[in-house]
Amino acid sequence: MIGFLPLLAIDGARKLDLSLDPRSQNAYIATIIDKTKMLASVPSPRLVLMSGSSMAFGVDSDLLESDLKLPVVNAALHYNFGSRYMMEELKTYLKKGDVILLSLEYMVTSEGEYDEQLLAADFYPPSKQWIHFPSITEQMGAYAVHRLTDCRLIIGEAINHSRSKPISIADTTSIFYRNCFSPKGDLLCHLNNPKIEIVYPTLSSSDFTEQIKDLNDFYAFAQKKGAKVYFTFPCLAQKSYEENMGTIRKISQQIHKELKIPILGTAENALMDDAFFYDNAYHPNAKGREIFTKRLLTLFENSGFKEKKEDLE
Repeated sequence: MIGFLPLLAIDGARKLDLSLDPRSQNAYIATIIDKTKMLASVPSPRLVLMSGSSMAFGVDSDLLESDLKLPVVNAALHYNFGSRYMMEELKTYLKKGDVILLSLEYMVTSEGEYDEQLLAADFYPPSKQWIHFPSITEQMGAYAVHRLTDCRLIIGEAINHSRSKPISIADTTSIFYRNCFSPKGDLLCHLNNPKIEIVYPTLSSSDFTEQIKDLNDFYAFAQKKGAKVYFTFPCLAQKSYEENMGTIRKISQQIHKELKIPILGTAENALMDDAFFYDNAYHPNAKGREIFTKRLLTLFENSGFKEKKEDLE
């Protein structure tokens, strides 16, 4: 017990730090406060988007809403939350009549990263219920690592005299900040930023078994709730696809074979030229965002969604 006293002290210091630091109002992950508020308050029927950051960067919700005549909630935020966490979040706020569009980046795991999930819980404590720990030992270890990370952060900022400053959409250098999201949940700050070098993630696993289980479990839940669910493949830069083609094709084949959710499109028609991405192979720039959103609208149209929409009303 005595060994946990320093961690309890760090926990208290972290909570005080969050209450005093502008970061608590401006951090990227703090956007979960706004996104969950939208999920709780926007009435159904509505279109809810969920993925990692690819849909946060890559969708124009105003365009979707105008064409589909449905309110849009872009709940997408961070791939490291993991598919189980994302589906549990959606279950919490799912309403009868909802239309859910799911997409997972190819490096999303089922379990996600505990440190990222616990960071979200620092900002939005109810999100702790979406974190799955296989054992109490693993839970205690994850909390300890998370708080030690906080300790290094607090000490480092104290030494360097570096504190977060409020940043707006007009800023042309920063990206990951809460103030840079639209009221519907779209990330906007990168749209006016100069192009920077693109990061091309390397995929290490072609097994999507657990992720598909998470999606299918949510689908069964949504059907009982009276909600419609669709899946679409994530937008991706052409070079990244070519570098990971074998892995992506295996994941795509597995999804088409095992996923019970209606699938809109293919992995290949979610690809775009590298010129349409900003800083990451999953993060479209302004033009890429427009192209990908229009492709989503075409997929909805080809699925007969507009004709089916009257069933929701």
